[in-house]
Amino acid sequence: MLGRDCWGADMSRYKGSQDARVIERQFLHIVDVVVPPGGLGPRLSAMYDFHTRHGIQPKRGQWRPGRDGGSITWCFADEALAGAFASEFNLKQPH
Repeated sequence: MLGRDCWGADMSRYKGSQDARVIERQFLHIVDVVVPPGGLGPRLSAMYDFHTRHGIQPKRGQWRPGRDGGSITWCFADEALAGAFASEFNLKQPH
């Protein structure tokens, strides 16, 4: 049995990961992705491949649940890359 000594209040589940709100403040060019109830499937792999092809690390913002799935924001430091991502995946243009 795991006690408080093992999972104390000061322990983080994901050490080194950034909060989604912090990411959205640091990477100002946002693209919203609607996620259907079954998930993105192979499209998600293609989104990660986009980042690999462009030599950038994927940065995701907040997950917003909805009745029929939800949405997640992908965050970019470069406006042109955000636009290219939105265009490639037929998404709402960055704001």
